[in-house]
Amino acid sequence: MTKDKRARTLVLSITFSAFGPFVTGYALFMNTAATQFADFLRRTVELGVLVLAFWIYQVLKQNSDDAMKNRLGKRLYVASGTVLMFSGVFLLLLFTRGLLNPSLPSGDVRLGLAVAGLGVFFNGYFFIRYSLFQKASPHSVMDSQGKLYQAKTIVDLNVVVALVSVMLFETTQASYYIDQAGTLIVALYLIIRGVLLLPKKPES
Repeated sequence: MTKDKRARTLVLSITFSAFGPFVTGYALFMNTAATQFADFLRRTVELGVLVLAFWIYQVLKQNSDDAMKNRLGKRLYVASGTVLMFSGVFLLLLFTRGLLNPSLPSGDVRLGLAVAGLGVFFNGYFFIRYSLFQKASPHSVMDSQGKLYQAKTIVDLNVVVALVSVMLFETTQASYYIDQAGTLIVALYLIIRGVLLLPKKPES
């Protein structure tokens, strides 16, 4: 029964996350905030990792080979960590571009803000859910997803702060500095979390 709940949670996480890239992609046409583009990129690559996690979970559930379990579990950690680091490095490049060619973020950020706000709620829920699964019965997929959703929740909080600042301080220097700071914070956090995931050895 617990395994069924885990599988359902994985499916739900993919379902909710699937809307993110489409909505934030549309939101890109409504404003010029660097944080908005960063959010779109992050949600897109993370969706791929969620699908991979579900596939690996199904394979592990049907296979009793410990060597395969360890191998696939390690690959999931590597995939999750690599995605986070890739996103972080790309955002550092985006941050650097903003320093070299500064421009004030402008446009309607309400849609992106709504998505990020919902992200805080849903990602926080899945972080707690996966953490409880991992605590009850350690599993490499649950552990990697819990860490991924912890990162997603914290990043969404930062995106909310950045986009609110753009909305409140539009056309002022404050919006530029806060948007740049938001991009830098997201980038550094993703890189650090990615590095911490890479050496992790699967427990199942």
